[in-house]
Amino acid sequence: MSPRIQAAKTLVRIIKDNAYSNIELSGEQSRKDLTGADNALYQAIVKTSLERKNTLDFIISLFVKSKPDIVSRCLLYVGLSQLLYMDKIPDMAACDETVKAAKVLAGQNRAGFINGVLRNITRQREYIETEIQKADDTVKYSLHPSIVSLIKNQYDNHEDILKSTFRKPPLCIRVNTLKTDAVSLKKLFDENDIKSEMAEGCLFVTEGTGKAVETADTGLYYIQGFPSQYAVSLLNAKPGDTVADVCAAPGGKIIGACIDMQNTGRAVAFDIHPNKLSLIEKTAKTLGITIIETSPHDSRVPKENLIGITDGVICDVPCSSLGVISSKPEIRYKDISNLSDLYKTQAEILAASAEYVRPGGVLVYSTCTVNNAENRNQVDLFLEKHKNFALESQRLFVNEKGYFEGFYAARLVRTC
Repeated sequence: MSPRIQAAKTLVRIIKDNAYSNIELSGEQSRKDLTGADNALYQAIVKTSLERKNTLDFIISLFVKSKPDIVSRCLLYVGLSQLLYMDKIPDMAACDETVKAAKVLAGQNRAGFINGVLRNITRQREYIETEIQKADDTVKYSLHPSIVSLIKNQYDNHEDILKSTFRKPPLCIRVNTLKTDAVSLKKLFDENDIKSEMAEGCLFVTEGTGKAVETADTGLYYIQGFPSQYAVSLLNAKPGDTVADVCAAPGGKIIGACIDMQNTGRAVAFDIHPNKLSLIEKTAKTLGITIIETSPHDSRVPKENLIGITDGVICDVPCSSLGVISSKPEIRYKDISNLSDLYKTQAEILAASAEYVRPGGVLVYSTCTVNNAENRNQVDLFLEKHKNFALESQRLFVNEKGYFEGFYAARLVRTC
């Protein structure tokens, strides 16, 4: 199947039927129908179309009086993503191949309309760029107005942050030291044409990302962002410790703690969604980790048999997920103007998690968002009510080295 036909069909499912892009792009159908360069093109078109959707809609509105139907609109996204954001594809190929896809999916008449719009746009790039620069930030950076407003209100360097939302950080590897070490893994990567470099104690893949993802089933490593690895390091888990992760799925942080514990001691993983626990169990098995106990649990309520006995607790609460905009483009269009219920849930989970920590133990609170109300504000409110805890350190990731990777982590210690 043509990657452009598949891309347009996928975009219709995501936009019309609210399908999740990560599930669609990793689904069996896309892997079966497309391979190699075709699959890479398909993935790039879908991701770019979703990431730039507001901007593309604005561009279409400059050339089309009334909003096109969903199929035609998605075909225009496919064409415009190639024309405007993929330098290696010649304009003629982008137009011709998209029109061929349109004939299959929308018929001859609509294909003619799409051809006309795309070719008109190729002749007026300067005009388009000028109009985009004059438009507001929701168009320029393809974000929901509430997200733009939050970033502008909370950050002086908001322009840099908004720009960085288009830049995904490099793939970061957590080395499974139960089976190998960083030096040996880097050597193995080199032998398999995967280029990587060590930085801040982590291994970053610079070339061969696809191959690194595909070969993670060796159990020598797994994919985990640097901020998440940093949060696990705050726990300072040691062999023989008892640790808990109260919102554990998909399991990266509790697994990281188990590696630090050298697969000894006790690790308890909760999640409110029972079906997600299998993800933790599958990854643990691949990595050779045997000490994790999984169970479904609503972590707003303490589990009595763990009260006061854990050396460390990971409290990675549900959040607005603004920090992963660069890898989950649907989040760009979420309305976050009212998050009061979410704030309440976060506070309840944090308070319940504190019940598990023994005197001298550690509570790590983290989120994948840049919203201060979910980060430092939650910690401050917690400390006001829990005088037996002290804040030892905290770190906010926003646009590290020009990449967008929003994350917050705080280390809280129970003093008595």
